[in-house]
Parts: sequence; structure tokens; C-alpha cells
Amino acid sequence: MPKLKPFKGWRYGKESVHDLASVLAPPYDVISTGQQNELYKKNRCNVIHLILGKIKKGDTAHCNQYTRAYQALDQWISKGILIQDPVPSIYVYVQDYKEAGKTKTRLGFMAAMRIDEKAVLMHENTLAKPKKDRLALLKEVRTNLSPIFGLFEDRKGTVQKILKKSLSLKPDIDVSLDGVRHRLYVENRDGHVNRISELMASKPMMIADGHHRFEVACEYKKWMQARVAKVRHKARRTSPPQSAADWDYVMTYFSDLRHNPFQIFPTHRLISIQKSMKDPLEALRKRGRLRPVLSLRTVLLALSKTRESSGQKGYLFGIYKKKEGFFIFDLATKFFPKIKKNPVDQLDVAVLHRMLIEPCFKIKSIEKSSAIDFTRDPREAQTRVDQGDFDMAFFLRPTSLNEMISASKKGLKMPQKSTYFYPKLLSGLVFHRFENKGDSDDQA
Repeated sequence: MPKLKPFKGWRYGKESVHDLASVLAPPYDVISTGQQNELYKKNRCNVIHLILGKIKKGDTAHCNQYTRAYQALDQWISKGILIQDPVPSIYVYVQDYKEAGKTKTRLGFMAAMRIDEKAVLMHENTLAKPKKDRLALLKEVRTNLSPIFGLFEDRKGTVQKILKKSLSLKPDIDVSLDGVRHRLYVENRDGHVNRISELMASKPMMIADGHHRFEVACEYKKWMQARVAKVRHKARRTSPPQSAADWDYVMTYFSDLRHNPFQIFPTHRLISIQKSMKDPLEALRKRGRLRPVLSLRTVLLALSKTRESSGQKGYLFGIYKKKEGFFIFDLATKFFPKIKKNPVDQLDVAVLHRMLIEPCFKIKSIEKSSAIDFTRDPREAQTRVDQGDFDMAFFLRPTSLNEMISASKKGLKMPQKSTYFYPKLLSGLVFHRFENKGDSDDQA
């Protein structure tokens, strides 16, 4: 585990913001255009103005959604809308939600994690476009606006027991949004903070969500190191910087994967089909059995369990085409020998791309293709096909937590959009702002 440390977070002041629920938002990458508009209207200080600013006609390199985010952040600080905690703290974060009619609770904490690419396990490939977007924003605001979602393994549950002691405090934030209750406790008692830091030092860290943000934090660190080195060179300084800089750390949420519930949803695929292709379904029939079913509900019921929990060795997908309706597809066993034996290639999402989407519809480069898109909402997938945005929807089973852990520990990367952890971590609970540049004489 990379080094962890408490930090003096910036948070919405209760005297300035009476309704904290009105200024919080989901992570930027799950917010639709409609949700973005709703959050803009909800409160002029909603975090959406920072994490997902609107692009306006006439924007330039010097006036755009990123510069406006910086201006808003600076203004909120100067007006006391955001207030910095007086002492370094960790932020204990509790989420209560319902699954299958039962209330479940996930417990974790936020701290600043030293950026070390070799010490962090990642399971998912990333895309260049969102990384370019997040890096441009980070260069302007110089603040971690949303945490990375990290998992650690603590078989004895010692960290969990210490975190539960913080729940005896009064929560600084207690809000309910979209069926999830979110509580935040500011913990700065030396005994608790130091003990957690000590225990976490020996734990492996896996990213569950926020791969783009972590890679951007790494890029930003390199960018700042280059700027600082340039300033030092001009000043002809040879002594090392006095301390690690704030940008050498990234705000991260940690939760014990052995002692907390984790619900993972699949991300479904939407594809456009070349007009020259007369019968797309026939191409699929050559690769497996295609069974028509009555409704989306039937599809989702068939795909409700992970491949691991279902005990099925085969590969099952749901398919929707506007005119022909819904289908369940079973990949023919003759294709099984073509699937590599490593944990990633055996995933449903990997098999879907390599055995069906690539060979049947010639969609290979997800990064550069406009012929494919993703959604967590199966009803949205059906609607977008009905509206003609795409020609076909593919529905998947969820990836299991064990499958994700296995890929991470082996240093393998899943295809993009393989996992969707629920519930999402809210943006706006606390911010990690870069104020110490790591060298008192540097003004990079």
C-alpha cells in the first residue's frame, strides 16, 4: 500500500449551505446531460459546476468549462462557502442502501494516498478522451474534487473495527440521495488516525472505480515535477525539495473488501451496424444459439447472476433489435477453445467483444469508434435502439468481485466499462486542495 496521510479537507460550510444535499452530485462519468441540467438548477453552488461544467459557444483556450470551474472554486473559498478543516483528518464515510429489499451498509474512509503506480493494482483499461478532459480540469483547479474508489483486504477486519468507533461521533454530513443514505465523520483523533495508517501500510490496494482519475493524478504529478525542476534549474538550485508536495498525493476512498458488501452492475453495449450487412442476426446464429424471449425483464432475469455464482461454464448474453425484439444468446461450445485461460479473457465482457462484436460487426477499436457506446441502464439501452441512435443492444451479466480481484492481482486489465460499483461515492463531500508545492521557494 502506498503511504497514506490525513489532510485538511475543504468542505461546504453549514452556515453558507443549509441544504447539503442540494450541492452534492454523483461522479462526473455517470451524469447524463439531463442530470447535469437538473444539478445546475438545483443549487448555484452544486459541485456539478466544478466536476462537469457546461461547454459554451465561443469557448476558447483561456475561457472554457475548466477555467470557469477554477473561478467558481476560488469564489466559493473567498466567500466562505467552502471552509478548510483546521487539522489534518481522515473522513469516515458510511453508505446505507437496499439490495433485494434488505438494508446494507458499506463503511470506508477517505485519506490522501501517495501516488505510486507500481504499488496500486488496476483492473480496467482506460480511454484517452476522458483522461485528457480530467487532466485539463486538474491543471486549472489543482484540487481533487472526487475520490478514487480503492479496495483493500484485511482478513481480521481490524481497520473496520477502528472505523466503527468513529460512528459514535456526530456525523458532519448526513444526507439521503436517490435511495442511499450518506454519512461523513471527520476523524482527527491521533490514536485512530495513526493506527489506521500503520495497519494500512501492509495492505495491497486495488482500484475499484476511478481508473481515469488515478492515471490523471499520475500524469499531473509528472507535469508538476517537470515544472518544479525547470524553476529549480533556472534558480540554479541543487538541494532537494524540502517535503513531498500535495500533488504527490491523491484523495482516495478505502473500503475493506472482506467485511463490506459490494454490488457490481454490468455496463451494457450499444452498437451501430454497417448498412451493407443484410442480416446481423444471422451472423450471430453462426456463433451460437439465439432464443427469442418476450421482454427485457426476461433477459435481465436470465442474466441476474454472475457467471461465477450461476455455476454455468458457458457464455450468455441478452440482445435487442427494434424490429426483431429480445433474444438470449448462448455461445457455441466450439468457440470455447479460442478463449484464452487467463482470468480476463474468460470474462463475459471480454468474450462478448472478441467472439461477437469484433468478428461479426467489425468493431475493434473502442477508443476511436463511434459505432459503440455504453450504458448501465438496460432500459436506456432499449430506448436508444428504439430511437434509432444505435441498431442493437447487448446485455451482460455482472462481473463478480472475485473476478475483478483475480485480474487485479495478476496485473491484468479488463476491457473498458467492465464494472459498475454501487452505490457510487458522492462528489462534494470533501475536497483535497494542492497548497504545498513541496519546495518553499518554488512557484511552479
